Amino acid sequence: MKDTILKEELRQFLVNYHNLNDYESLAGKDGVMKYFNRVGSIQYDPLNVVGRNPDLVLQSKVQGYKPEILQNLLYNERALVDGYDKEMNIYRVEDYPLFAKIREAHTQSVKKTLSYRGQLEALDILDDIRRFIRENGITGSRDISIGGSRESRWGHIKLSSAALDYLYSSGELCVAERRGTQKYYDFTSNVLPGEFAYNFDFQNEEDFLRWYIKRRIRSVGTLWERSGGGWLGHYISDSRKRKAILEMLYEEGEIIRFTVSGINVPFYIAKGDEKFFKFKEKSKKVKFLAPLDNMIWDRDMISELFDFNYRWEVYTPAAKRKYGYYVLPVIYGNQFIARFEPEKTASDEPFSIKSWYWEPGIEVTEEMLEAIDLAISNFTEYLGVPRFKSYTDILVKN
Repeated sequence: MKDTILKEELRQFLVNYHNLNDYESLAGKDGVMKYFNRVGSIQYDPLNVVGRNPDLVLQSKVQGYKPEILQNLLYNERALVDGYDKEMNIYRVEDYPLFAKIREAHTQSVKKTLSYRGQLEALDILDDIRRFIRENGITGSRDISIGGSRESRWGHIKLSSAALDYLYSSGELCVAERRGTQKYYDFTSNVLPGEFAYNFDFQNEEDFLRWYIKRRIRSVGTLWERSGGGWLGHYISDSRKRKAILEMLYEEGEIIRFTVSGINVPFYIAKGDEKFFKFKEKSKKVKFLAPLDNMIWDRDMISELFDFNYRWEVYTPAAKRKYGYYVLPVIYGNQFIARFEPEKTASDEPFSIKSWYWEPGIEVTEEMLEAIDLAISNFTEYLGVPRFKSYTDILVKN
């Protein structure tokens, strides 16, 4: 490929890579696994307005996606597992052994948090927690109260809940099932297939970082060398280590380095993924993206490439929000054209849009409105709720 490309070309690459134009026939369970095989991880967040973040990620990439598909792959088939990557993520069960160093680092981070919150006593009751799970099986924080609880600036916290979280972070426990947003744990050896319920020890840290950094690039599709949201997490947020490994992977031909016109920093893709530059759109599609969609993990990079500034405002005080509580980006072809705030859905009520915000300078066309209408139909099917006959009024008046 060329040493320098246009922003337009890299925008189209990302749309192709994440199947936002339905170029590939990703559908159902097989489509979900094919997407996981590509990106490795999808970020988990428990907030549910129109689906949780992983569901919103997958509905924009996989035709006919329903949340039950992900639930089954996680807690029945065990093809996927909850684990820590960039943040709390979902990834393939075969990657679980390879994340041992991340679990180790995250465990140390959890221990520091316990110390800061004055909850280190939770570590004194770990054997009691283990005994309880051996005797009672799958356990949630509501099922157990050992070691008392206390008030703090973070609320009323049971020491047994903190101990459960510590054992989960270390990898001794695994999420066996979820009931709503509540995690229920069992020993990892009881949950995961035996060939995956162990820790893989890389030969050295350099070998681990070569695997992990290339994997992170593929989670987004492309990443630039600049620090930011795409490089969050243990080990790889260290820019000195990261740059050394990027140079090594480039010299070995594992990744491709290039520049983008108008941006003074190198970009990288994984070797083999250059094929996604070749796809040509048959027609522009509209997709509604998740707030923590893989493609927008690095929001500064997306701002540079797409001229689209997105901030998730759920944790912003209401008076300081520019748009709304739970706002989703809207992409049309390879251009972000809008964002909108959906109303929280109920199974017997039509899908409703609370607010719609067009991006500055967007020329609204009939073709665009038709694509939005189709996207709304697909979205309501994913949600399993009715739709109004027309949403044109709210789109046009905004």
